[in-house]
Amino acid sequence: MKDDSNLLAYCGLYCGDCAGYSGEIADRAKDLENVIEKYKFELTAKSMFSKELKDYDEFLRKLKFISGLKCSEICREREIGSTNCEIRKCCIGKGFYACYECEDFEICEKFKALEELHKDSCAKNLKAIKEIGLKNWITNGKRLWFGSKVDDEPAKGIII
Repeated sequence: MKDDSNLLAYCGLYCGDCAGYSGEIADRAKDLENVIEKYKFELTAKSMFSKELKDYDEFLRKLKFISGLKCSEICREREIGSTNCEIRKCCIGKGFYACYECEDFEICEKFKALEELHKDSCAKNLKAIKEIGLKNWITNGKRLWFGSKVDDEPAKGIII
């Protein structure tokens, strides 16, 4: 079995579950860009739907941005100093593989920056890793990304 423990970010998020790592969203956006270009939809947008798509150029700019949202490297592969992540700096400085090795991770202020998007995911992932072990968590554990309440809800109407 492949060892995917390197996909654990220091904070407890699992890179393998991230759309930036998988590239799914970026790839789909790029596919849409290609289809739009193939059918010269800009002409249709401006001539037939000028009112509805008056911000078409802005839409294309945002679509191009989204198509570039792919991680070139996972957290652990980046050069030291190439990111301003305080959690990463702290773990490297203390010689920890991830925050679950730290006695204070549950009360650490460094997680505040992640809470808006990830809610309680980091803390709950780290607690689970500490309880059942990293390899078991990766293969059998419930990995959270957007917070326990959100991750517990089934995705409705999303086909990927």
